[in-house]
Amino acid sequence: MKLKLVLLIIIAVTCGVQAQQVKPREGSDNQPQSVTNEDRGRAYIISGDTQPVTPGNHVTVISEPQQNSIFLGKGWRSASLRAREPELANLLAHISDQAQLSALDDCGIKNFFAATSSQEKSDDVTGDRTISDLEIQDLLAGMIKEGSIQRPNASTLYVMFLDPETRSTLGAMISGKHYLAYHNFFNTSGLKVHYVVVPFEANQKTGYQIALRAFLAAALNPNGAGS
Repeated sequence: MKLKLVLLIIIAVTCGVQAQQVKPREGSDNQPQSVTNEDRGRAYIISGDTQPVTPGNHVTVISEPQQNSIFLGKGWRSASLRAREPELANLLAHISDQAQLSALDDCGIKNFFAATSSQEKSDDVTGDRTISDLEIQDLLAGMIKEGSIQRPNASTLYVMFLDPETRSTLGAMISGKHYLAYHNFFNTSGLKVHYVVVPFEANQKTGYQIALRAFLAAALNPNGAGS
């Protein structure tokens, strides 16, 4: 219930800022926190605080976000976790609250049923491990190059769902302690790749809300706060 309220705050504040055309303050409390990854690039974390996500300057909302999901790690082979995949792989389509739907429509997200794709990837992921942001980027770049995932267009958002044994790191930070999820982007072979990383959450409802919150942050402000 608390995360659901947070989502409504995120959407309401985002739309309010857009409507008023107020220039956001860099590093203010109502921005997703900008942090540094391993190669001194920027990433944008979703924390446990009730931070509304507001658009940066000259932001372009992805109005028809196309979710491409990768379920990373062998844990997704289990029947109990695999049963979660349909909901996670189509985050916008599973929003049932009319207030959220109306607020998102006001923000410029017009298609809640855009094309999606999903797959499990566990063949090169072993046991109890950590995965850094640069490893996520290398993995996505390799999958794009080999053609195992669709090449990105302006509406593509890749969402990397980690299994329980795969822990996310972001620079000196670790998931669970410093952030719940994050979004970022990088360039490879002339392509701009936007992606979201969602560490595993044991509670299914909470896991969905965290993933949705991170996905919305990426769709409403794909290039990061203050960009």
